[in-house]
This record gives sequence, structure tokens and C-alpha cells, in this order.
Amino acid sequence: MKKLLIFLLLGLPVIIWAQDVHFSQYYFSPLSLNPAHTGNFKADYRGFLNYRSQWKELGQAYETYSAGADLNFYPKGKNYSGGCLFINDRSGGDLVVNKVMFSGARHIRIAGFKIHAGVQLAWVMKRIDPYNTTFPNQLNWNTGGFDPTLPNFETGLIQKDNFIDINLGGAFEKKSGQLITEGGFALFHLNTPKESLNGNKTKITMRKALMGAIGWQFTEKVSLKVHTLYGFTTKTSDWLSGVTIDYIFNSGPFFNNSFFGGFMWRAGVNRNADAGIATVGFNINNYTIGFSYDVTYSKLKTSVDSKGAYEIAIIFRGKHTRITKKEVPCERY
Repeated sequence: MKKLLIFLLLGLPVIIWAQDVHFSQYYFSPLSLNPAHTGNFKADYRGFLNYRSQWKELGQAYETYSAGADLNFYPKGKNYSGGCLFINDRSGGDLVVNKVMFSGARHIRIAGFKIHAGVQLAWVMKRIDPYNTTFPNQLNWNTGGFDPTLPNFETGLIQKDNFIDINLGGAFEKKSGQLITEGGFALFHLNTPKESLNGNKTKITMRKALMGAIGWQFTEKVSLKVHTLYGFTTKTSDWLSGVTIDYIFNSGPFFNNSFFGGFMWRAGVNRNADAGIATVGFNINNYTIGFSYDVTYSKLKTSVDSKGAYEIAIIFRGKHTRITKKEVPCERY
């Protein structure tokens, strides 16, 4: 069934359009979430690693690796940032997508709001191993299984395809007392690039994403955050929402040391729920480490025994060395 699924992905590009790389812990992959989040942090620089493994019960797991970094700089006192992200995504081991993404952003303050705007340019490389894939014509009716030694009778099959992709995004945040409100939007495949692995080039539909969060600092030690991410294309949607509680056990001059945990759920509009997600992690000095596990709720749960995906995220932040508060000393009387 896994091999047949790969074939369907080749023959029906619309399915691929809806399957952009995504993480359950999307907030720990800022550059793939929204170009405007490039440099949107309180530090000079940041590095991050993400790993996701999904549905290994089907044979070969669907795996995603990503690594990136971004930094802030201040020409003439204005806040700009730049970043780079590399993504490797393997669908069952046969369909491989590599992305190299460069992004830049501008950050300003207006009437108590922090406003962020960013743009991203990506070089996307897709390839498939046809010799490690079985096709419908290779079904052996005598045994009931696929036989890779049989001819596949496929014509026009291309092993790899490359194209340029452009993404755009904006975001804002505002603090009012103990309440912090965040929001943003992003447009992916803004240039609607063409792709194909069967010779018939087809445009990739633009994907839109809306994100929002509300954080509340209950006490000096405990805070709560409700967050949501909604992405959609022409006929496909993905809705991920959750709640996270953070407990600070030690406050420092640059970073707080804390534990956090929460629960999320993934669904869509006009479709059944997909998964429930448990998250846990901690902040230690310059590091944030997060873990998550997806429990499958969809009809696929019968094939995967309700198991889904697990993720590991690691973020490192450099200290914030820029002076943000100025005081004029005065004499004592």
C-alpha cells in the first residue's frame, strides 16, 4: 500500500500541494511557519533543529529533518534580520524533497505594537527512486503482491525536479499588562511555481496560513498560552490548536529556566479530526528542548494502531547584547 501511495502522489499533484512540510510543534520551526518570524526573538542570534517521524508502522517512516539559524542586526538603529533554513522530507523513503530557504525580515514598533514583515526565497529539489517503487502494472495477480522485476510500462517518468519558491508573511504582537496577543499571516508558493515528476508541469496552488496566540502571566511563576494555526489551499485545510502551561523555576538576567507542557489537536474544516498531540519540554539557560507525540484519530488509526508521529525540537539562543533601555544619571542632592 505504501508503494501504491507513492504512485498516487506522482499521478495526482494536487495531493502534493496540500502536503507541505509541517510540524506539530510549529512554533519551534519559525522560518517554515512564517518568514516574518525571522529574527523575531530577544537575542542576537538563534539556531534550531527539528525532527519528525510519522507512521513508521506502515513500513518506512515518513521523516522530516530541518536545521536553520537566524540573527538580528541594526543598521542605523533599525532592526533587520536574516536567516537560512534547510529541510529534508522523505515520504516513505522513496519521494524526497529538499529545500534551501533564505529569508529576511524587518521589525518596527508602532503605537505599542511590534510589527514584523518578512520574505523568503527557496530552492526546492524533489526526486523519486523509481527502482525502489512499485507501480500498479507490477501487481502479480498470481501471488497478490507487487513484483518489482515486472515492467512498469511507465513513460515520461522524471526522477527529479527543481524550482524556485517564494513565500511572504507578516506578524504582530502587543503586550497589555499581563496579557500578550500575537497574530500573523503567511502566503506560500506566492509565485505559483510549476512542478511534476511525470512530465506534465502543473502550477502549485498558493497556500495561506493564519496564526494567533494569547498568553496570560498568571503569577511570576506560571503562564498560560492558547495558540492556533490554520492553513488552507483551494480544497484542503489544516487546523492545529492547543494550550501550553509554562512553570518558571528560576529567573535569570537573560533567560528563564522553566518546564512546559500542553495538549494540541489537529483537524480541518469540513473533515474529521486527525490527531491529538501531547507536548512537553523545558528551557535551560540558552536552550529550549521540546518533545511531542501525535495520537491518530482518523480512519488510518486501524492501520497504525492509533500511533502517529513524534517530534524533537532544539533551539539555541545567543544573549541579547543590544542596549534597549537608556537612563540619564543625575546628581544627588
